[in-house]
Amino acid sequence: MKAKKSRITVIIEKTNTGFSAYAKETNGLATVGSSISELKENFNEVLQYHVEYLQEKGETVTIGDFELSYEIDLEQVFDYFNVINKSAFAEHYAEINQSLFRQYTKGLAPLSGDKMEQISKGLHKLANELSDLTLV
Repeated sequence: MKAKKSRITVIIEKTNTGFSAYAKETNGLATVGSSISELKENFNEVLQYHVEYLQEKGETVTIGDFELSYEIDLEQVFDYFNVINKSAFAEHYAEINQSLFRQYTKGLAPLSGDKMEQISKGLHKLANELSDLTLV
């Protein structure tokens, strides 16, 4: 039976030059990137170095033993993906009042866990719809 994967929560933060990321559960795992894609590539490289270090210490571990979960706050998502119309997204994907949604994305209104989950599901729904398309 395969052991359960170790989960690493990667916290992404916007910087003046791009993004930075660090592992919530493991000290010393951090990187930067000019885009989220580059940041994720760089974090995978940092994780590989960490695995090699653990192996040198005698641990039997591979990169496949880790599950990465990337987290970014709502304001930064809509700042980075500013091509997404907040009002249209709120109405069609998150099913939240447009004005209230804009307040959430600017950090002006408190956001409950349930609302955060609702918005996250809306983002995944949009992503799934886009990934199913082929332009002709």
